[in-house]
Amino acid sequence: MLEPSSSTYFLSNVESISASFNSIGLLIAAAILVATFKFTTLLQSLSTLTKLKPKYIVVIAFSVFLVAFTTSLLNGLRVHNVQNSILTNQTQIISGCITDHEILQGNSREEMFVISDVKFKYNDYATEQYFFANRDHNTFIKNGQCVTIVFLPKQENGILKIDKV
Repeated sequence: MLEPSSSTYFLSNVESISASFNSIGLLIAAAILVATFKFTTLLQSLSTLTKLKPKYIVVIAFSVFLVAFTTSLLNGLRVHNVQNSILTNQTQIISGCITDHEILQGNSREEMFVISDVKFKYNDYATEQYFFANRDHNTFIKNGQCVTIVFLPKQENGILKIDKV
């Protein structure tokens, strides 16, 4: 649905992300870990090495797995919501020239700008589904630059595509 053109500066690849791949991989890893603990001496060796009871090692391993699995599911749900928003045409398109461009420095870098009273915000640590500031910070996003943006208004104006005008 998001198609690049000769004037495309940024295009999200969120449509091609498989939300279930990480969860399936984690389930396979958990099965391998359970089999390894059950059918080898690894659990006993870890217990001797760490001086922890085997049941505590199992609880720690399960807790780490549970956190990773939950994080993976939540990220997958977020990707699914973005993909669904695109498929159900909940995107909006706005054209205009950038005003009120601001750069906020901190541990990372956030940038904000406005086009026709619509505020956009992005950073240099964002996930790959939305536009983010490249770490080298050489961008054409600046006051006066005219662009057309495809974005998701219901998801904090997440930028899916930027075309140069």
